[in-house]
Amino acid sequence: MLTLTVLLLTLSTEQAQVPATLITREEHEAVLEKQKAANVVDQPIKASDVPGGRASVAMLHRVKPEASALIHDHVTETYYILSGSGTFVTGGSLGDAKPTDLTRVNAGMSQTGTRIGGTAQRVKPGDIVMVPAGTPHSFSALDGPISYLVYRFEPSARK
Repeated sequence: MLTLTVLLLTLSTEQAQVPATLITREEHEAVLEKQKAANVVDQPIKASDVPGGRASVAMLHRVKPEASALIHDHVTETYYILSGSGTFVTGGSLGDAKPTDLTRVNAGMSQTGTRIGGTAQRVKPGDIVMVPAGTPHSFSALDGPISYLVYRFEPSARK
């Protein structure tokens, strides 16, 4: 019986392991260059199913502030600012919120609307911002173009 228990524990541990996903500097820099040429704001790079949900990385490049704010219903994001600077607003609420399906960029079901209130913070290269699911967020001002990596996590569907 002990052997069977050890075997089952070993199998469940092996099943929980997920291979690492590597995104090289050259890869994300190439994505950014293609984005700039095509005037694309949000470009997924890679995604992987992981225990508890799905993790993904995207490159974002903005040349102007956002006209509206976003809330991701279930996806938590972490931004890593590579270049540029600006004012990032989180919190508050959304006025006239409308459902928006952002699953194509691994951001899941979301809402867009007019930003009401919130906390403004200056961001610059090297800064990291964590945006929990359900939190309104947007860039209200940019000092010029800004590029940043976004790490997204979407938990598995709840039962």
